[in-house]
Amino acid sequence: MVKDAVMSNSPRKILLVEDEDAILFAFKKVLSAPTLIVDTAQSLEEAVVQLHHNEYRAVIADLRLSNATAIEGFEVIKQAKKKQGHCTIIVLTAYGKSDTREHVFTLGADYYLEKPVSPHKIKDILKSLEIIPN
Repeated sequence: MVKDAVMSNSPRKILLVEDEDAILFAFKKVLSAPTLIVDTAQSLEEAVVQLHHNEYRAVIADLRLSNATAIEGFEVIKQAKKKQGHCTIIVLTAYGKSDTREHVFTLGADYYLEKPVSPHKIKDILKSLEIIPN
């Protein structure tokens, strides 16, 4: 019981994986809260390092991080599920197709959102998951 009380008062962590500076800045600003730590990564490599060294309640990841042909977000999902199977995975993409959506869910993502996505929409999802307080 004491452990639960300590866990509920300690800051929660999420990982935001996005290569566009403006989107990263906007999301981090809106999502930041006294009870939430927002770590960021702008590449697959950075995301994997963060996933190895930290424990996250949620991972929010863009599917395409480096160019228009690579889809590193699939690997981010795989790594998050492998290293932190308990975390919620929210996928963002500007390149939505039905087969992409299906593949994202097959890999274990919990949410699939097509850009443009308001940071407030993400905040509402995190509130519904009780990752950040209402």
